[in-house]
Amino acid sequence: MHEAPAPVTRLVELRRMTGTWFFVVAFVARIPVAMDVVGVLTLVSVERGLAMAGLVSAALGIASGLGGPVVGAIADRWGQRPVLIVVAVLHAGLLLGLLAVVYAGAPLAVLLVIAVLAGVTIPPASPLARARWLALLASDTRAGGRGVPIALGYESMADEISFVGGPILVGVLATAFGPAAPLLVAAALALVFVTAFGLHPTATLVHPGDHEGVTRLAPRRELVRPGVLLTTGGMLTMGGFFGSTLASATAVMESIELGEATGLLYGVMGATSALAAITVGRLPARFRVPVRWVVFAAAMTAVALVMPHVASLAGVAVCFVLVGVAVGAGLVTIFTIGADAAPAGRLATTMTLLSSGITIGQGTSVALVGAIADAAGTVAALSAVAVPAGLGLVLAVVHLARSARARR
Repeated sequence: MHEAPAPVTRLVELRRMTGTWFFVVAFVARIPVAMDVVGVLTLVSVERGLAMAGLVSAALGIASGLGGPVVGAIADRWGQRPVLIVVAVLHAGLLLGLLAVVYAGAPLAVLLVIAVLAGVTIPPASPLARARWLALLASDTRAGGRGVPIALGYESMADEISFVGGPILVGVLATAFGPAAPLLVAAALALVFVTAFGLHPTATLVHPGDHEGVTRLAPRRELVRPGVLLTTGGMLTMGGFFGSTLASATAVMESIELGEATGLLYGVMGATSALAAITVGRLPARFRVPVRWVVFAAAMTAVALVMPHVASLAGVAVCFVLVGVAVGAGLVTIFTIGADAAPAGRLATTMTLLSSGITIGQGTSVALVGAIADAAGTVAALSAVAVPAGLGLVLAVVHLARSARARR
């Protein structure tokens, strides 16, 4: 008779379960996502003008947010391996096609069509990796281990690193080798590492009939249950917070003629967010997950309300350091709640819904808050950050109330 495995309590124990190669391919496979929008913006702005670049990059970003759940749903039905291999090839080819039509002088409509197709086929490596961890750690959850929050914390940290590092990589490549280089590298990374991610043995963990005893695929209507809707809405507000802080950071830096250093200020929040995400698994179990969401959302809201009244760049940077802690911990918390709410056999779909919520919220808020900054100035842009933070707090309180009722 085999003994039950010991509960997972450390990140190194996760590496023993999957091997180091999984961490490598799963991390690199998500880098094209972080490079694509900025890479397209850079290429098209240099070759065809900033106005066209904004439209094309926005089309790609929004299509990515809408296409992610579709790819996740197909992965739930057919398995991750074939889906990832197909989208790796398609996405790499479409990036090369976009390069070709930009340099060929094709009309805007053609660029938009290819950008939308490229966005729809962006491989959702991050949510699919989360789905694998949740399947792999099902027994650990039942044994009372901390494997799930530790794994989700690592995933959020990896996302933060890629989101900060991706645009930096685009800038380095474009400066050193020209505006086409970032998309060429993104296409190569997608083709090689997304394919490797799809071929990794963990890809077989998540499909109907092989996850926590799932023998059926829940109907799509179960994806609009309150638990899934609340967490998806929560990720929309997180994306809105990311986008509004990015736009307001840009406004702050441009107001002191340091616009090229915006990434450094925004990266401060990303750094503390990554550190918080990887440590949130150490929080005591008595600090219940629904309560955590409320606490972290309240902290984000409090800092957001303070930011418009901070007079110096150093003060804004301190606010970004503080709010990054709540952001990182909040991301892990919402992903954990969303995983618990996932309908039977719809785990990958749910994870991609949550990730797409971030993408759509970020893309929308960047445009809105950027317009506010142009029309009303830096203080108005900083004030707008409180809106998604406050909406997130409302959703967190609603979820806590539902959780309290369910425990009675």
